[in-house]
Amino acid sequence: MQNPWLNLLGLIISLCGIIILAAGLIISRRQALKIGVSRMAEDEDQKNIHLPHVRDELRESRFAVLGLLLLVIGFLLQIIGNLPIF
Repeated sequence: MQNPWLNLLGLIISLCGIIILAAGLIISRRQALKIGVSRMAEDEDQKNIHLPHVRDELRESRFAVLGLLLLVIGFLLQIIGNLPIF
């Protein structure tokens, strides 16, 4: 017997994952200019971590991890929802 609620929940979570992945990649023109302008780098990582392009890369990475996690959970729920229960 299939569970339609797990399918629905899986699809909703997968959709959230896609939205989060897209949100991590879509930026405005102003943000692109702020990030893309060259800056002098420091010798210490602690100082470089505050540079706009470094912060943006870390932000994109966090969104990608969260989006991927939600997609995996969503797909797993859909698979479980389609398994015949004996």
